[in-house]
Amino acid sequence: MDSFFFLVILAGAIAGASTGLLGAYVVGMRMPFIGICISHSAMVGTIYSILLGVNPVWGPVIFSALSSMSLGMVRPGRSRIDANVALAIFFNLMLGLTFLGIGLMHGSRSEVLGLLWGSLLFVKKSSVVVITISGLVFAVFAALFNKELKVLLFSRTIASATGVHESFVYCFFLALCGLILAVNLPLVGGLMIFSLITCPAAAAYQICKGHRSVIVMATVFGMASAVIGFLVSYYLDLPTGACIVIVSATIFAVSALYRTFRGQWS
Repeated sequence: MDSFFFLVILAGAIAGASTGLLGAYVVGMRMPFIGICISHSAMVGTIYSILLGVNPVWGPVIFSALSSMSLGMVRPGRSRIDANVALAIFFNLMLGLTFLGIGLMHGSRSEVLGLLWGSLLFVKKSSVVVITISGLVFAVFAALFNKELKVLLFSRTIASATGVHESFVYCFFLALCGLILAVNLPLVGGLMIFSLITCPAAAAYQICKGHRSVIVMATVFGMASAVIGFLVSYYLDLPTGACIVIVSATIFAVSALYRTFRGQWS
């Protein structure tokens, strides 16, 4: 039990930190809907991997990465429909495929339902290793392409005009989004992981000014959301994803209140 408890805390810390770091860029680019699209594509990959008897680790990683890169083709100002409309259509497709896959399953659907809500039962040594590696890969990418990502945070159009290889960096970024979300989805839940991308990062943007401080605080808030949520789920035997959602939303609420009262005090 002690070793499992340690794995739970470690998995929560790494999962929260990596999704919090990812969220700082997703929220900063003002594209949170891409996060929910990618998280559902990861869920689709997992469900159909189970249906087809494919490795439930690599199936969602590959599918979500390819789906994420296809979203990079949705370019602002180059289509007759708004980018958000295109994302909504993609999201509806992923949602339909998700519930179609669930309907095609025979026998017990407890494993798939666990993917929707998240479960501590998915915490294993192998999953912690995969989560750690994916988080490190994204951290290295963010460090190597720091300047390019900063420009993308401001505007993709301006990034392209200034000579930044925005298509390559953006598509690579989305592919890593798919990787991060796919490996963390079983622990947090496909319907819940979106909050772990948005709430910690939004909280960081409430109380921080500089880019570096936002990155650090989003990572810390993400880690705190996951660890506290895992602890509440572990001790009270509650759904993991739901606990994480409530904690992350609480952190955002406290940060928003702090920003409001700080303005009155200053």
